Amino acid sequence: MASESVHRRRLLAVTLGAAAAGSLAACSTPAADPGPGFRSPHVTDAPAARNVRDFGAVGDGKADDTAAIAAAAAAGDRPLVLYLPAGTYKVTRWPDLPDYATVLGDGADATTVTYDGDGTLISLRGRQRVRFQRLGFYLSGANSTAVWLTGSFRCSFDAVVLRGNHLSGNFPRYAGQRGVVLDGNTGGTAFLNCDINNFGLGLVTSCIQNYVTSSKFTNNRIGVLGTGNDHNAGLALSNVEFVSDADPRTTDRHLVVDGAANDWWLTNVWFEGADTALSIGSDSGGPAQFGMVNCKVAARALCLDLIHCRQPYLANVQFDPDGDNLPVEIRVNHAGCPEGSAINLISGYRDDLDLRVFPESWFVVARGRARATRFVGTTVLQAGSPDTDIFQIQDPSGAPLAAVLPSGAWMSDRPEGGVVLKDPAGGYWRLSVGVDGVVHTAPLGKDRPRL
Repeated sequence: MASESVHRRRLLAVTLGAAAAGSLAACSTPAADPGPGFRSPHVTDAPAARNVRDFGAVGDGKADDTAAIAAAAAAGDRPLVLYLPAGTYKVTRWPDLPDYATVLGDGADATTVTYDGDGTLISLRGRQRVRFQRLGFYLSGANSTAVWLTGSFRCSFDAVVLRGNHLSGNFPRYAGQRGVVLDGNTGGTAFLNCDINNFGLGLVTSCIQNYVTSSKFTNNRIGVLGTGNDHNAGLALSNVEFVSDADPRTTDRHLVVDGAANDWWLTNVWFEGADTALSIGSDSGGPAQFGMVNCKVAARALCLDLIHCRQPYLANVQFDPDGDNLPVEIRVNHAGCPEGSAINLISGYRDDLDLRVFPESWFVVARGRARATRFVGTTVLQAGSPDTDIFQIQDPSGAPLAAVLPSGAWMSDRPEGGVVLKDPAGGYWRLSVGVDGVVHTAPLGKDRPRL
Protein backbone atom coordinates (compact mmCIF):
# COMPACT_ATOMS: atom_id res chain seq x y z
CA MET A 1 0.00 0.00 0.00
CA ALA A 2 2.85 2.39 0.87
CA SER A 3 4.58 1.78 -2.48
CA GLU A 4 1.32 2.51 -4.33
CA SER A 5 0.91 5.76 -2.39
CA VAL A 6 4.46 6.86 -3.15
CA HIS A 7 4.06 5.88 -6.81
CA ARG A 8 0.84 7.88 -7.06
CA ARG A 9 2.50 10.86 -5.40
CA ARG A 10 5.32 10.78 -7.95
CA LEU A 11 2.86 10.60 -10.81
CA LEU A 12 0.91 13.48 -9.27
CA ALA A 13 4.04 15.59 -8.90
CA VAL A 14 4.98 15.01 -12.53
CA THR A 15 1.45 15.82 -13.69
CA LEU A 16 1.20 18.99 -11.61
CA GLY A 17 4.62 20.12 -12.69
CA ALA A 18 3.63 19.73 -16.32
CA ALA A 19 0.35 21.55 -15.70
CA ALA A 20 2.12 24.44 -13.97
CA ALA A 21 4.66 24.72 -16.77
CA GLY A 22 1.82 24.65 -19.28
CA SER A 23 -0.01 27.47 -17.52
CA LEU A 24 3.02 29.73 -17.57
CA ALA A 25 3.70 28.89 -21.19
CA ALA A 26 0.09 29.68 -22.05
CA CYS A 27 0.50 33.14 -20.54
CA SER A 28 3.69 33.90 -22.45
CA THR A 29 3.57 31.87 -25.68
CA PRO A 30 0.73 32.47 -28.15
CA ALA A 31 -1.15 29.53 -29.54
CA ALA A 32 -0.97 28.85 -33.24
CA ASP A 33 -3.39 31.04 -35.18
CA PRO A 34 -6.04 28.72 -36.65
CA GLY A 35 -6.72 31.22 -39.43
CA PRO A 36 -9.68 33.52 -40.16
CA GLY A 37 -11.62 30.81 -41.93
CA PHE A 38 -11.84 28.51 -38.89
CA ARG A 39 -15.35 27.94 -37.54
CA SER A 40 -16.29 25.68 -34.64
CA PRO A 41 -18.85 22.96 -35.48
CA HIS A 42 -20.47 23.76 -32.15
CA VAL A 43 -21.26 27.34 -33.10
CA THR A 44 -21.70 27.58 -36.87
CA ASP A 45 -25.31 26.46 -36.65
CA ALA A 46 -26.17 29.21 -34.16
CA PRO A 47 -26.93 32.31 -36.29
CA ALA A 48 -27.09 34.55 -33.23
CA ALA A 49 -23.46 33.80 -32.25
CA ARG A 50 -21.08 36.72 -32.63
CA ASN A 51 -17.60 35.64 -33.63
CA VAL A 52 -15.06 38.01 -32.09
CA ARG A 53 -12.83 37.50 -35.15
CA ASP A 54 -15.52 39.25 -37.22
CA PHE A 55 -15.06 42.32 -35.00
CA GLY A 56 -11.29 42.49 -35.33
CA ALA A 57 -10.00 40.11 -32.65
CA VAL A 58 -6.69 38.51 -33.63
CA GLY A 59 -6.23 35.80 -31.01
CA ASP A 60 -2.46 35.52 -31.41
CA GLY A 61 -1.55 36.24 -27.78
CA LYS A 62 0.23 39.48 -28.77
CA ALA A 63 -2.43 41.87 -30.05
CA ASP A 64 -4.73 43.56 -27.55
CA ASP A 65 -8.17 42.08 -28.28
CA THR A 66 -10.03 44.02 -25.58
CA ALA A 67 -11.82 46.45 -27.90
CA ALA A 68 -12.76 43.79 -30.44
CA ILE A 69 -14.35 41.54 -27.80
CA ALA A 70 -16.20 44.52 -26.32
CA ALA A 71 -17.52 45.47 -29.75
CA ALA A 72 -18.75 41.93 -30.37
CA ALA A 73 -20.50 41.89 -26.99
CA ALA A 74 -22.22 45.23 -27.66
CA ALA A 75 -23.48 44.49 -31.18
CA GLY A 76 -27.11 43.57 -31.94
CA ASP A 77 -30.20 43.44 -29.79
CA ARG A 78 -30.76 39.68 -29.41
CA PRO A 79 -29.61 37.64 -26.38
CA LEU A 80 -25.83 37.56 -26.54
CA VAL A 81 -23.98 34.45 -27.73
CA LEU A 82 -20.31 35.42 -27.85
CA TYR A 83 -17.95 33.03 -29.62
CA LEU A 84 -14.16 33.02 -29.26
CA PRO A 85 -12.60 30.59 -31.76
CA ALA A 86 -9.43 28.71 -30.82
CA GLY A 87 -6.62 31.15 -30.07
CA THR A 88 -5.05 33.19 -27.30
CA TYR A 89 -6.81 36.49 -26.58
CA LYS A 90 -4.91 39.13 -24.63
CA VAL A 91 -7.22 41.56 -22.82
CA THR A 92 -6.98 44.37 -20.30
CA ARG A 93 -10.61 44.04 -19.21
CA TRP A 94 -13.74 42.03 -19.96
CA PRO A 95 -16.94 43.65 -21.29
CA ASP A 96 -20.09 43.90 -19.21
CA LEU A 97 -22.44 41.07 -20.08
CA PRO A 98 -26.26 41.23 -20.11
CA ASP A 99 -28.62 38.71 -18.54
CA TYR A 100 -28.79 35.33 -20.32
CA ALA A 101 -25.48 35.91 -22.14
CA THR A 102 -23.46 32.89 -23.29
CA VAL A 103 -19.71 32.95 -23.92
CA LEU A 104 -18.35 29.98 -25.87
CA GLY A 105 -14.92 28.76 -26.89
CA ASP A 106 -13.51 25.71 -28.62
CA GLY A 107 -12.06 24.16 -25.47
CA ALA A 108 -10.35 25.30 -22.30
CA ASP A 109 -6.94 24.47 -23.79
CA ALA A 110 -7.80 25.80 -27.25
CA THR A 111 -9.52 29.11 -26.49
CA THR A 112 -7.56 31.01 -23.84
CA VAL A 113 -7.91 34.51 -22.46
CA THR A 114 -4.89 36.12 -20.76
CA TYR A 115 -4.99 39.03 -18.32
CA ASP A 116 -1.98 40.62 -16.62
CA GLY A 117 -3.75 43.32 -14.62
CA ASP A 118 -4.26 43.46 -10.85
CA GLY A 119 -8.02 44.01 -10.90
CA THR A 120 -11.00 41.74 -11.54
CA LEU A 121 -11.26 40.34 -15.05
CA ILE A 122 -14.92 39.18 -15.18
CA SER A 123 -17.40 40.99 -12.94
CA LEU A 124 -21.07 39.98 -12.86
CA ARG A 125 -23.29 42.23 -10.78
CA GLY A 126 -26.98 41.53 -10.46
CA ARG A 127 -26.93 39.21 -13.47
CA GLN A 128 -29.12 36.22 -14.31
CA ARG A 129 -28.14 33.02 -16.14
CA VAL A 130 -24.86 34.11 -17.67
CA ARG A 131 -22.99 31.07 -19.00
CA PHE A 132 -19.33 30.40 -19.85
CA GLN A 133 -18.34 27.20 -21.65
CA ARG A 134 -15.15 25.64 -23.09
CA LEU A 135 -12.81 28.51 -22.20
CA GLY A 136 -9.54 29.02 -20.36
CA PHE A 137 -8.60 32.15 -18.38
CA TYR A 138 -4.99 32.76 -17.31
CA LEU A 139 -4.08 35.53 -14.88
CA SER A 140 -0.59 36.84 -14.17
CA GLY A 141 -1.31 39.93 -12.05
CA ALA A 142 -0.15 39.41 -8.47
CA ASN A 143 -3.44 40.63 -6.97
CA SER A 144 -5.89 39.78 -9.74
CA THR A 145 -9.27 38.03 -9.52
CA ALA A 146 -10.59 35.94 -12.40
CA VAL A 147 -14.35 35.98 -11.73
CA TRP A 148 -16.41 37.97 -9.20
CA LEU A 149 -20.17 37.48 -8.88
CA THR A 150 -22.22 39.85 -6.73
CA GLY A 151 -25.98 39.46 -6.33
CA SER A 152 -26.14 37.19 -9.38
CA PHE A 153 -28.23 34.08 -9.86
CA ARG A 154 -28.15 30.85 -11.86
CA CYS A 155 -24.91 31.62 -13.65
CA SER A 156 -22.79 28.67 -14.79
CA PHE A 157 -19.27 27.69 -15.79
CA ASP A 158 -18.93 24.50 -17.84
CA ALA A 159 -15.55 23.05 -18.87
CA VAL A 160 -13.78 26.27 -17.87
CA VAL A 161 -10.18 26.52 -16.65
CA LEU A 162 -9.21 29.36 -14.31
CA ARG A 163 -5.47 29.49 -13.62
CA GLY A 164 -3.20 31.87 -11.77
CA ASN A 165 0.55 31.96 -11.23
CA HIS A 166 0.91 30.76 -7.62
CA LEU A 167 3.58 28.07 -7.19
CA SER A 168 5.78 26.97 -4.31
CA GLY A 169 8.83 28.57 -5.91
CA ASN A 170 7.29 32.07 -6.06
CA PHE A 171 5.34 32.04 -2.76
CA PRO A 172 4.13 34.47 -1.42
CA ARG A 173 4.21 36.68 -4.53
CA TYR A 174 0.88 35.45 -5.92
CA ALA A 175 -0.87 34.58 -2.65
CA GLY A 176 -3.28 37.48 -3.30
CA GLN A 177 -4.60 36.02 -6.56
CA ARG A 178 -8.21 34.78 -6.44
CA GLY A 179 -9.97 32.50 -8.87
CA VAL A 180 -13.64 33.03 -7.95
CA VAL A 181 -15.39 35.34 -5.47
CA LEU A 182 -19.09 34.86 -4.66
CA ASP A 183 -20.77 37.54 -2.53
CA GLY A 184 -23.85 39.75 -2.26
CA ASN A 185 -26.17 36.75 -1.83
CA THR A 186 -25.20 35.24 -5.19
CA GLY A 187 -27.01 31.92 -5.55
CA GLY A 188 -27.40 28.95 -7.85
CA THR A 189 -23.94 29.37 -9.37
CA ALA A 190 -22.70 26.08 -10.80
CA PHE A 191 -19.16 25.01 -11.69
CA LEU A 192 -19.25 21.82 -13.78
CA ASN A 193 -16.15 20.04 -15.06
CA CYS A 194 -13.98 23.04 -14.21
CA ASP A 195 -10.37 23.44 -13.09
CA ILE A 196 -9.34 26.17 -10.64
CA ASN A 197 -5.58 26.11 -10.30
CA ASN A 198 -2.57 28.01 -8.96
CA PHE A 199 -4.31 30.78 -7.01
CA GLY A 200 -3.74 32.11 -3.53
CA LEU A 201 -7.47 31.55 -2.98
CA GLY A 202 -9.22 29.25 -5.44
CA LEU A 203 -12.84 30.02 -4.54
CA VAL A 204 -14.07 32.44 -1.88
CA THR A 205 -17.73 32.46 -0.88
CA SER A 206 -19.87 34.33 1.62
CA CYS A 207 -23.09 33.01 0.02
CA ILE A 208 -25.24 29.89 0.20
CA GLN A 209 -26.73 27.57 -2.43
CA ASN A 210 -23.86 27.42 -4.90
CA TYR A 211 -22.46 24.24 -6.39
CA VAL A 212 -19.19 22.69 -7.58
CA THR A 213 -19.44 19.37 -9.45
CA SER A 214 -16.95 17.11 -11.25
CA SER A 215 -14.24 19.74 -10.87
CA LYS A 216 -10.68 20.02 -9.61
CA PHE A 217 -8.73 22.44 -7.40
CA THR A 218 -4.96 22.15 -7.92
CA ASN A 219 -2.01 23.91 -6.28
CA ASN A 220 -4.04 26.68 -4.64
CA ARG A 221 -2.73 28.12 -1.38
CA ILE A 222 -6.28 27.67 -0.03
CA GLY A 223 -8.63 25.81 -2.38
CA VAL A 224 -12.01 26.94 -0.99
CA LEU A 225 -12.59 29.58 1.69
CA GLY A 226 -15.99 30.08 3.31
CA THR A 227 -15.79 33.50 4.86
CA GLY A 228 -17.84 36.36 6.23
CA ASN A 229 -18.58 34.96 9.71
CA ASP A 230 -22.21 36.04 9.22
CA HIS A 231 -23.95 32.62 9.29
CA ASN A 232 -24.38 32.79 5.51
CA ALA A 233 -21.52 31.10 3.63
CA GLY A 234 -22.23 27.59 2.35
CA LEU A 235 -21.38 25.34 -0.57
CA ALA A 236 -22.20 21.92 -2.00
CA LEU A 237 -19.34 19.97 -3.59
CA SER A 238 -19.72 16.62 -5.33
CA ASN A 239 -17.18 14.53 -7.25
CA VAL A 240 -14.45 17.10 -6.65
CA GLU A 241 -10.67 16.70 -6.26
CA PHE A 242 -8.35 18.86 -4.16
CA VAL A 243 -4.70 18.09 -4.92
CA SER A 244 -1.32 19.73 -4.57
CA ASP A 245 2.38 18.94 -4.66
CA ALA A 246 4.59 17.91 -1.73
CA ASP A 247 5.93 21.40 -0.98
CA PRO A 248 4.17 23.00 2.04
CA ARG A 249 4.59 26.45 0.49
CA THR A 250 2.15 25.52 -2.27
CA THR A 251 -0.95 24.60 -0.28
CA ASP A 252 -1.75 25.57 3.29
CA ARG A 253 -5.24 24.02 3.56
CA HIS A 254 -7.64 22.78 0.92
CA LEU A 255 -10.96 23.80 2.50
CA VAL A 256 -11.42 26.39 5.24
CA VAL A 257 -14.60 27.69 6.87
CA ASP A 258 -13.34 30.53 9.03
CA GLY A 259 -16.40 31.45 11.12
CA ALA A 260 -20.17 31.28 11.57
CA ALA A 261 -21.61 29.87 8.32
CA ASN A 262 -24.51 27.98 6.79
CA ASP A 263 -24.59 24.42 5.39
CA TRP A 264 -21.58 22.72 3.81
CA TRP A 265 -22.03 19.35 2.08
CA LEU A 266 -19.27 17.26 0.52
CA THR A 267 -20.01 14.08 -1.44
CA ASN A 268 -17.37 11.94 -3.17
CA VAL A 269 -14.58 14.45 -2.58
CA TRP A 270 -10.85 13.62 -2.63
CA PHE A 271 -8.20 15.56 -0.69
CA GLU A 272 -4.44 15.15 -1.08
CA GLY A 273 -1.34 17.31 -0.75
CA ALA A 274 -1.66 19.62 2.28
CA ASP A 275 -0.50 19.72 5.88
CA THR A 276 -4.15 20.13 6.99
CA ALA A 277 -6.78 19.09 4.46
CA LEU A 278 -9.92 20.64 6.04
CA SER A 279 -10.31 23.25 8.78
CA ILE A 280 -13.94 23.78 9.78
CA GLY A 281 -14.99 26.67 12.00
CA SER A 282 -13.15 29.03 14.32
CA ASP A 283 -13.48 30.41 17.83
CA SER A 284 -16.20 32.76 16.53
CA GLY A 285 -18.39 29.97 15.12
CA GLY A 286 -18.77 27.52 12.28
CA PRO A 287 -21.26 25.92 9.89
CA ALA A 288 -24.83 25.20 10.95
CA GLN A 289 -24.28 21.78 9.38
CA PHE A 290 -21.21 20.16 7.90
CA GLY A 291 -21.44 16.83 6.10
CA MET A 292 -18.92 14.54 4.43
CA VAL A 293 -20.15 11.38 2.68
CA ASN A 294 -18.04 8.90 0.69
CA CYS A 295 -14.90 11.02 0.89
CA LYS A 296 -11.19 10.23 1.03
CA VAL A 297 -8.82 12.51 2.93
CA ALA A 298 -5.03 12.36 2.91
CA ALA A 299 -2.83 14.94 4.62
CA ARG A 300 0.68 15.34 5.95
CA ALA A 301 -0.23 16.43 9.49
CA LEU A 302 -4.01 16.59 10.10
CA CYS A 303 -6.80 15.34 7.85
CA LEU A 304 -9.91 16.95 9.37
CA ASP A 305 -9.92 19.69 12.00
CA LEU A 306 -13.43 20.23 13.40
CA ILE A 307 -13.12 23.42 15.41
CA HIS A 308 -16.71 24.66 15.56
CA CYS A 309 -19.83 23.18 13.98
CA ARG A 310 -23.38 22.76 15.20
CA GLN A 311 -24.07 19.36 13.63
CA PRO A 312 -21.23 17.55 11.85
CA TYR A 313 -22.18 14.41 9.91
CA LEU A 314 -19.43 12.11 8.67
CA ALA A 315 -20.17 8.86 6.82
CA ASN A 316 -17.93 6.48 4.90
CA VAL A 317 -14.84 8.67 5.14
CA GLN A 318 -11.38 7.15 4.77
CA PHE A 319 -8.31 8.88 6.20
CA ASP A 320 -4.96 8.11 4.56
CA PRO A 321 -1.32 9.10 4.87
CA ASP A 322 0.16 11.55 2.40
CA GLY A 323 3.42 10.01 1.21
CA ASP A 324 5.40 8.77 4.19
CA ASN A 325 3.62 11.04 6.69
CA LEU A 326 1.15 9.53 9.18
CA PRO A 327 -1.26 12.33 10.07
CA VAL A 328 -3.85 12.68 12.81
CA GLU A 329 -7.07 11.50 11.16
CA ILE A 330 -9.54 13.78 12.89
CA ARG A 331 -9.39 16.36 15.66
CA VAL A 332 -12.62 17.49 17.31
CA ASN A 333 -12.97 20.50 19.56
CA HIS A 334 -15.33 19.08 22.21
CA ALA A 335 -16.61 22.53 23.19
CA GLY A 336 -17.18 23.74 19.62
CA CYS A 337 -18.62 20.47 18.26
CA PRO A 338 -20.41 18.82 21.21
CA GLU A 339 -22.87 16.82 19.07
CA GLY A 340 -22.52 15.02 15.77
CA SER A 341 -22.52 11.70 13.94
CA ALA A 342 -19.65 9.55 12.68
CA ILE A 343 -20.52 6.40 10.74
CA ASN A 344 -18.09 3.95 9.18
CA LEU A 345 -14.98 6.09 9.39
CA ILE A 346 -11.78 4.16 8.74
CA SER A 347 -8.06 4.77 8.90
CA GLY A 348 -5.81 3.61 6.10
CA TYR A 349 -2.85 3.13 8.42
CA ARG A 350 -4.22 2.14 11.85
CA ASP A 351 -6.49 -0.67 13.00
CA ASP A 352 -9.27 1.75 13.85
CA LEU A 353 -10.02 5.31 14.91
CA ASP A 354 -9.82 6.05 18.62
CA LEU A 355 -13.43 6.71 19.70
CA ARG A 356 -12.17 8.97 22.48
CA VAL A 357 -11.58 11.68 19.85
CA PHE A 358 -15.36 12.19 19.69
CA PRO A 359 -17.31 14.01 22.43
CA GLU A 360 -19.59 11.86 24.58
CA SER A 361 -22.76 13.23 22.94
CA TRP A 362 -21.77 12.05 19.44
CA PHE A 363 -23.43 9.09 17.78
CA VAL A 364 -20.59 6.90 16.55
CA VAL A 365 -20.69 3.65 14.60
CA ALA A 366 -17.23 2.19 14.12
CA ARG A 367 -15.94 -1.19 12.99
CA GLY A 368 -18.09 -3.58 15.03
CA ARG A 369 -18.79 -0.92 17.65
CA ALA A 370 -21.46 1.68 18.25
CA ARG A 371 -21.74 4.45 20.78
CA ALA A 372 -24.77 6.60 21.48
CA THR A 373 -25.61 8.49 24.65
CA ARG A 374 -29.36 8.73 24.20
CA PHE A 375 -32.19 6.62 22.84
CA VAL A 376 -35.61 8.28 22.68
CA GLY A 377 -38.62 5.98 22.33
CA THR A 378 -38.86 2.21 22.46
CA THR A 379 -35.58 0.41 21.92
CA VAL A 380 -35.77 -3.15 20.62
CA LEU A 381 -32.85 -5.59 20.91
CA GLN A 382 -32.89 -9.07 19.39
CA ALA A 383 -30.52 -11.99 19.82
CA GLY A 384 -28.92 -13.25 16.65
CA SER A 385 -29.05 -16.89 17.82
CA PRO A 386 -29.92 -18.91 20.96
CA ASP A 387 -26.24 -18.75 21.97
CA THR A 388 -25.88 -14.99 21.57
CA ASP A 389 -26.49 -12.44 24.32
CA ILE A 390 -29.13 -9.87 23.48
CA PHE A 391 -27.18 -7.16 25.27
CA GLN A 392 -23.73 -7.15 26.86
CA ILE A 393 -21.72 -4.73 29.00
CA GLN A 394 -17.93 -5.07 28.85
CA ASP A 395 -14.98 -3.59 30.69
CA PRO A 396 -12.26 -1.74 28.73
CA SER A 397 -10.49 -5.03 28.03
CA GLY A 398 -13.61 -6.56 26.48
CA ALA A 399 -14.43 -8.90 29.38
CA PRO A 400 -18.21 -9.14 30.02
CA LEU A 401 -19.55 -7.47 33.16
CA ALA A 402 -23.26 -8.06 32.66
CA ALA A 403 -25.60 -9.27 29.96
CA VAL A 404 -29.18 -9.85 28.96
CA LEU A 405 -29.48 -13.53 27.98
CA PRO A 406 -31.43 -14.81 24.94
CA SER A 407 -34.24 -15.73 27.36
CA GLY A 408 -34.49 -12.12 28.50
CA ALA A 409 -32.96 -12.84 31.93
CA TRP A 410 -30.43 -10.38 33.30
CA MET A 411 -27.09 -11.78 34.46
CA SER A 412 -24.12 -10.24 36.24
CA ASP A 413 -20.69 -11.79 35.59
CA ARG A 414 -19.15 -10.07 38.65
CA PRO A 415 -19.67 -11.67 42.08
CA GLU A 416 -19.54 -8.20 43.62
CA GLY A 417 -21.93 -6.81 41.00
CA GLY A 418 -25.37 -8.08 41.89
CA VAL A 419 -28.44 -5.90 41.69
CA VAL A 420 -28.78 -2.43 43.25
CA LEU A 421 -32.22 -1.37 44.47
CA LYS A 422 -33.47 1.81 46.11
CA ASP A 423 -35.74 1.68 49.19
CA PRO A 424 -38.67 4.09 49.83
CA ALA A 425 -36.54 6.15 52.22
CA GLY A 426 -33.96 6.87 49.52
CA GLY A 427 -31.30 4.37 50.56
CA TYR A 428 -29.51 2.03 48.14
CA TRP A 429 -29.02 -1.71 48.72
CA ARG A 430 -26.96 -4.26 46.87
CA LEU A 431 -28.38 -7.77 46.38
CA SER A 432 -25.84 -10.51 45.80
CA VAL A 433 -25.65 -14.27 46.16
CA GLY A 434 -23.17 -16.27 48.20
CA VAL A 435 -21.60 -19.65 47.47
CA ASP A 436 -24.36 -21.17 49.56
CA GLY A 437 -26.97 -19.82 47.14
CA VAL A 438 -28.42 -17.45 49.71
CA VAL A 439 -29.25 -13.91 48.60
CA HIS A 440 -27.59 -11.26 50.75
CA THR A 441 -28.23 -7.54 51.09
CA ALA A 442 -25.73 -4.79 51.86
CA PRO A 443 -26.55 -1.10 52.50
CA LEU A 444 -24.86 1.41 50.18
CA GLY A 445 -26.10 4.70 51.66
CA LYS A 446 -28.16 7.40 50.03
CA ASP A 447 -25.59 8.47 47.44
CA ARG A 448 -26.14 6.94 44.04
CA PRO A 449 -23.48 4.24 43.73
CA ARG A 450 -20.96 4.42 40.87
CA LEU A 451 -19.53 0.93 41.15
